[in-house]
Amino acid sequence: MPVRLAVLALIALIALVVPPAGAAEPAMPSAIELSSLDGDVSLLGRALFLIEPDGPLSVEEALRSAGWQMATERTRKRGLTSATTWMRFAIVNDTGRQQEVVVTHDVMRLTTFTVYAIAPDGRVQRGDYDQMQPYDERPLAYAGPALAITVPAGEGREVAVRFGNDHPIPIHLDLMLWSERGFEHHSVTNTAFFVFWIGCLATAASFWLLYGIFMRQARMIVYAVYMSAVASTYVIFSGVGLQLLFPSNAWLQHIGFDWSVFLLTAAAYEFARRHLDLAHLHPRHNVVLRVAVGFYGTATLLALPAQVPVIETPLTFIALMTMPFHMTWLSWVAWRRDGLKYASWMALGWGLVSVSTLLTACVTASFVPFLAISHIILVRLVFIGIVLESLLLSASLGQWLRGQEVRRIAAETAASRDALTGLLNRRGFDAKVADLKQDGKWPGTLWLALIDLDRFKDINDTYSHAAGDAVLTHFASMLRREFRATDVTARFGGEEFMLLFEAETEAAARSVADRVRRRFADTPTRFGGAAIGHTLSAGLVRVGESADEEEATLIAMADTALYAAKKAGRNAVCAYSDLADMHGRDVPTPGTVVRLAPLVEPVTARS
Repeated sequence: MPVRLAVLALIALIALVVPPAGAAEPAMPSAIELSSLDGDVSLLGRALFLIEPDGPLSVEEALRSAGWQMATERTRKRGLTSATTWMRFAIVNDTGRQQEVVVTHDVMRLTTFTVYAIAPDGRVQRGDYDQMQPYDERPLAYAGPALAITVPAGEGREVAVRFGNDHPIPIHLDLMLWSERGFEHHSVTNTAFFVFWIGCLATAASFWLLYGIFMRQARMIVYAVYMSAVASTYVIFSGVGLQLLFPSNAWLQHIGFDWSVFLLTAAAYEFARRHLDLAHLHPRHNVVLRVAVGFYGTATLLALPAQVPVIETPLTFIALMTMPFHMTWLSWVAWRRDGLKYASWMALGWGLVSVSTLLTACVTASFVPFLAISHIILVRLVFIGIVLESLLLSASLGQWLRGQEVRRIAAETAASRDALTGLLNRRGFDAKVADLKQDGKWPGTLWLALIDLDRFKDINDTYSHAAGDAVLTHFASMLRREFRATDVTARFGGEEFMLLFEAETEAAARSVADRVRRRFADTPTRFGGAAIGHTLSAGLVRVGESADEEEATLIAMADTALYAAKKAGRNAVCAYSDLADMHGRDVPTPGTVVRLAPLVEPVTARS
């Protein structure tokens, strides 16, 4: 029983799909009334179509031929073909005045597009579209196949349109009939659409090209080449850019866009190879992409002079159908497995292009009821998707640049910081001084204090070097608490530290330095169960006190004052201005070495 039901179902399906032998051809649809033509109308459901047999047919032979079928949404897709197609429909001018209508096909690369308008008395008005004709000499200002038909008031016309291409390309039956005003509006909006998006690509490509050249970043230059190739593809595909820039050189469009597709494919693979660091992370994938770049790069160089569409068109189809999915997968692996966060933008962008490519293949190749999208709308959606993908790749580059900048700043910070204490080192101190000078804050009310921890060698010898490191980090932590973020604290080397801070008067500066001295003496460092007592000595100098205001001179002056504090018994702060009174003589020259007998004091632990 189930087998019998299956056989009956199969017979019923065949009866629905295969028309019976000798079935009558469909009747000519009703004439399109021009009074109802407001803008445009698709000829699907309003016209018949015929696939031309082996040899070309005249219009009379075509109209007498058998095999005409109704052009519907289901029969619209003709797939990848070079077969010539005829379509016929009728129009009637019921407006009371002469009307001009325009018939267009939105596949720009048609080598054959001829319109025959047959009057009731048998007269034939013929129009031929020549894609080699200069734009400024065409009767209609349009880059693609478009021909006008004039219909006197009260008359009708039977229209036959013959179109095709000399090599296989995706073909459909979606001819459009436009009113004169509707066609003008369509021509303007179509031009504006492509000019805007192509302009976005060209602007972004120029930016990344110049940035890459100045920054010597090959990946940016390759990315600019990719976007330029995408822009070139759509300039040629739409004909809009060529129409505006080179109105007398329509032959440029005839060279096709296969070469630009090969170029964008090679550039996309090269960009991914560099941007995703495949040479280090995935050497095998890197080799595969190198081969792909070489292949499509060679194809680019050969496609321009060779002009062999029979070979180039299938390769173009393969590139457009495989590259986006390959790039999506590589980007996803780099993002999720390799941890390259900027690859997430690439995965999103190429995923968008992959969906657009899959949508194009489905709609172009077969009838999909829930995807009844006209060819021109599909082309625009795919183009917008590719432009958005290019912008997402720009976001990926931007995030990569931000990561590079963060790493650069981190490296500079690490190079300018003391590894043990986290304070600035001598290099960081010099950089801060340079910033202060550039900002006009030098000398201002700045004071420089040079600090030396008293008898630090004895601490190392008594408690160990690890204990000495603990004392240094303890003092550094205290400095961070005592001073503001705008002040400069640095480890000068060994147990010497440098402070650069603002104070209105010498008394205020001395108070700051003495507060640091007292805090350090009152807070011993706890290490290994012991409380290590310690003191410091400091030399203080006003930045403006130096004749040349150079940091080397100031450090020498502060060092002289520090030496005086040591000589006075340690655990003291000495200002450079105190030296004359302290020694009862003239102020010594900065850097003067005065040898004194060392003072030996035991280091005691405090609770």
